[in-house]
Amino acid sequence: MTTKLQPYIPGYSYVGDIVVIALCIVVLILLRQTFLRRNSRFRILLALLLLLCGSAYCSMMFHSTLETGGQHLYIYLYRAGHYVLLTVVLDLYIQYLREPLWVPTNINRQYLYLSIGSLAAIIGADIFLYKSRLGFYIDSEGLAHSGFNLFIILYLLFTVSIFFMIIKHRSRIIRHIFYGLISVNIVSIILLSIQGFFNNVSFTTVAFMLPAICIIFMFHPNPYDIDTGAVSGSYLNSELEDCLSKGRDLLLMRCTMKDFSSNIRQSPALRLEYHKFFRQNVKRGVLYHISEDTVLLSLRKQHNVDYDKLVARMIYDFSQKYAQFNMDYKILIMETSTEVISHEDYAKILDFVDEKMSFNETHRVTSEDILEFYDSCYILSQLEDIAAQRNPNDERVVVYCQPVFNIETGKCDTAEALMRLELPKTGIVYPDQFIHIAEQNNIIHWLSMVMLSKTCAAISDFLDDGLPIKRISVNFSVLDIRYDSFCTEVKSIIDRNEIPYDKIAVEITESRSDADFNVMKQRVLQLRKLGIKFYLDDFGTGYSNFERIMEIPFDIIKFDRSLLIESKKDRDCYFMVSTFASMFDKLHYSVLFEGVEDEGDVAHCCKMKVKYLQGFNYSKPIPIEKLRKFLMEKPKQ
Repeated sequence: MTTKLQPYIPGYSYVGDIVVIALCIVVLILLRQTFLRRNSRFRILLALLLLLCGSAYCSMMFHSTLETGGQHLYIYLYRAGHYVLLTVVLDLYIQYLREPLWVPTNINRQYLYLSIGSLAAIIGADIFLYKSRLGFYIDSEGLAHSGFNLFIILYLLFTVSIFFMIIKHRSRIIRHIFYGLISVNIVSIILLSIQGFFNNVSFTTVAFMLPAICIIFMFHPNPYDIDTGAVSGSYLNSELEDCLSKGRDLLLMRCTMKDFSSNIRQSPALRLEYHKFFRQNVKRGVLYHISEDTVLLSLRKQHNVDYDKLVARMIYDFSQKYAQFNMDYKILIMETSTEVISHEDYAKILDFVDEKMSFNETHRVTSEDILEFYDSCYILSQLEDIAAQRNPNDERVVVYCQPVFNIETGKCDTAEALMRLELPKTGIVYPDQFIHIAEQNNIIHWLSMVMLSKTCAAISDFLDDGLPIKRISVNFSVLDIRYDSFCTEVKSIIDRNEIPYDKIAVEITESRSDADFNVMKQRVLQLRKLGIKFYLDDFGTGYSNFERIMEIPFDIIKFDRSLLIESKKDRDCYFMVSTFASMFDKLHYSVLFEGVEDEGDVAHCCKMKVKYLQGFNYSKPIPIEKLRKFLMEKPKQ
């Protein structure tokens, strides 16, 4: 039977449901494009949005059919579909919150069973109310009556469950997330209450959509790592800027653990212990997910809190809980300071100090660390300028050298060139302060070429003055060797200074990389044809592959001081090191011992097949101009 019905009593506008459908479609498109981890949470988000679209559609069709006089069965079905879908949306919302709130599986099942049971009971009761004419029904004359709506009770039950779950498990999320979830749900309740006051149902679906939008913004665009309970590290600078502008001090605690994120996902035991630690210690602070291995906790300092005691307790708890997992860690502690120029520098300072630390250490950032960081920033700016200027005679690059004693000639007629920087603000800067900076920022190659150019110029001056210089070695990194133009550049610089090729030696360290080894072999073979000598540096430390050494025709093998020290300990060590030296001698390699510090070292080395000695026994590193003194000395008898 199809009859013309009277207008439905509560006021209604299609605007609210149309907006919900449009927004859900847009968000669905965005999620499909940006949410890369297609896990259970992603599927819940998709289901939430699809169900909201379905509920909004049912709501529109219900009111449209009601107003135009459609079949009664369709009216009942659209009405039931609208409310049932909204109820399932609330249930999915609870299911989504289970992970970020770390709700145990057994408790989550209780929520699920309760919601399914409540829905079934409410549907049954609604049918009873329809039959008894106490709920929504259409009378024999085609008039629609809006009686008692049991779905409001179901909504209240779900709302109480949501607030109960969020409040009960609030210790497992940071306060910003907690307040966000609570506030949005309160706004939804207020919106529904205003509707009820004005006897309107236009924005019912909108009110249900607000919590869904909330979890999308909190746990997806602001990447909230559910495994660690941490927000994206990109928001740390915002908090620092806000606090510092208001004169509020922060305490920063940063922890780096190898493979932390992957381990916590794979190990239930580690996850459980982490959750316990989190609940006990991360209460008022904000936890940031800096990288796959690093989290950082920021705490706003208050005058009535003993933060030294708090930090000590957290470190103690950490050591107690994580010792059983044997995970390497670094812990850094830092407070906001007037010595730090910009809020953006805090993360950089922590990175800088972290790079210098060994694993399984705890360090509090000091004024010296901050000063060293800004010195490194200044050094980097100077290195970048040196590279940009491309001046082979740049005065900021200074050549030092360490004389090398030639046993055959009885004098220091060779040397190793050593790089220094002389900068306006800091004076002399040593390699350990700038080499790693230059390598990390791809500046080392130009510095190496400046060193080679200045070394060749010094050799040219020595030869012009008739001084018997045999050769000077220049250190090159594997980064230099990778350049296709390396051989051409080296040859060009030597030619420009008009010195014999055999007056220059290229000193390199063996690489573990197969690709780098093959490139190194090609470069050595190409330059050796010109007469350039090659040194293998640091033999005996780290990685030494005899097969590869034999493939590359080095001229001199430099034995690290550690081999000298070991050979003096006992006869077995001496036999091993002396055998190495004898073997290289028979293969026509010259052996050079580094770190010869006294006459005892000299006598010990001379027992082995060695041709060159280098160390403080002969000279500390000196400006290359002072090498003249050694070249002018008479041979020792």
